[in-house]
Amino acid sequence: MCNDSSKFDKDKNDYYTSKSMWKNIEHLIPKDKVIYECCMLNSKSNSMEYWKEMGYNVVGDKSWNCLNYYPINYDIIISNPPFETKIKQLILRHLVKLDKPFILVLNCMNFYAKYFRDIFGDKIKDLQTIIPQGKITFETFNEETNELEPCKKQPSFYCGYLCYKMNFTQEQLWLKNENVVEYVECKCGCKIKKSALKKHLTSKKHLKVIEKMNK
Repeated sequence: MCNDSSKFDKDKNDYYTSKSMWKNIEHLIPKDKVIYECCMLNSKSNSMEYWKEMGYNVVGDKSWNCLNYYPINYDIIISNPPFETKIKQLILRHLVKLDKPFILVLNCMNFYAKYFRDIFGDKIKDLQTIIPQGKITFETFNEETNELEPCKKQPSFYCGYLCYKMNFTQEQLWLKNENVVEYVECKCGCKIKKSALKKHLTSKKHLKVIEKMNK
């Protein structure tokens, strides 16, 4: 959830998680891990449903206040917390006390704040940031249709995924946009979409060129 952008309504704190937000990092989360979505209190978010659709076991509830509720069986906290500064600081302090691995979507400007270093102290060494390619987008709730829908405007800021005790490799910290088409150069001289390479290798055109090359 976010409210610290001039392009967003400053009086709102209910910009919700989009499915793409979690699809971005799906490949980094083992399917056998139980996810705790901790910021669902009084929320209209579909965050938990999105994880379930991707095949994960998720715990969380719209009646749970993460500051005083402690689920027992979970492995990783993954959430998009409210961006209102005071609420956000309370949540961060609480998660540091829990000392469980977590991934949070945060405005990258938070990393420069004095309170950020005060909250994490010596544990700042356990932090990593996953950098997406481009802006993370959000959803908002349409009161007229009673449905979530993509925000009409992108935020003016950039968000990242703050990770605690996840021990990702450097390569894993730099996400590639799934919408960017990757091409590879085939032995026959053609440039092919990486996703279509397997099909191309068995095509008549490719086999004919390879046959001529081998003569």
